[in-house]
Amino acid sequence: MKKWGLLFLLLFYCAGCSSQQAINASLPERQIKLAPRMVANDFFPKDIRVLALGDSLTEGIGDREQKGGYISRLRQQLLQHKGVRTITVVNLGKRGLRISQLDDVVHQHIEAVEQADLIFITIGGNDMMKIVRSHFFDLSYELFAKEQKRFAARLDHLLATIRAANRHATIVLIGLYNPFSSSLSNVPEIDDVIELWNNGSKEVLKRYSRTIFVNVKDLFDNRDDMLYSDQFHPNEIGYEQMARRVYDELTKHEEMWLRRSEQ
Repeated sequence: MKKWGLLFLLLFYCAGCSSQQAINASLPERQIKLAPRMVANDFFPKDIRVLALGDSLTEGIGDREQKGGYISRLRQQLLQHKGVRTITVVNLGKRGLRISQLDDVVHQHIEAVEQADLIFITIGGNDMMKIVRSHFFDLSYELFAKEQKRFAARLDHLLATIRAANRHATIVLIGLYNPFSSSLSNVPEIDDVIELWNNGSKEVLKRYSRTIFVNVKDLFDNRDDMLYSDQFHPNEIGYEQMARRVYDELTKHEEMWLRRSEQ
């Protein structure tokens, strides 16, 4: 009788285990989902490759300290950023360049374009100067407005060429300032002309992702102490202010250029 009782208890216990296993099998498996943790842009310092394109402002003409204009000063500021480990700069700036000539520079240095993380451009000053020299005695707002459309079309073509070679680089275009206030007194709307060209450039940049327009016009307004003796190029003070303004704009868009290598 005791043996039958013990056997009955064992069968009952095993039946209970099977039932519990069946119940557990019928319950949906509990899944634990962890929310993704966002890593700060500057958590892993990066090696940044800079390409500088453009005219004499990129070359650094007028810098009496001969430190390389705004590019070298900007490089020093970027090196202080905790998200940056190293900065490599290729500076292709050349005095006198107009926007129609930048295409050749890009094609001749296509490898540098392809490898760049940040591409800085200063262009347009010589385009405006060409208008001034060709039409000095009949300058008008309408003439500058007409030429601005041509400039915008060429800028669009330039950006398309750069973007075709490099999809992920952040392109930074530095706007025009007004060095003509005293020399072009016969065109009282010259400030409006500068605004027209800058606004036109901003509209072109909006067609492309990962682009930044940096306005520096206000920095030079009524500031002859920031111009070189030729009253056209920035001096070392002007370049320092330009570098700070560009750096400030970059800090507002860190998610764009610091995350480049993760795209």
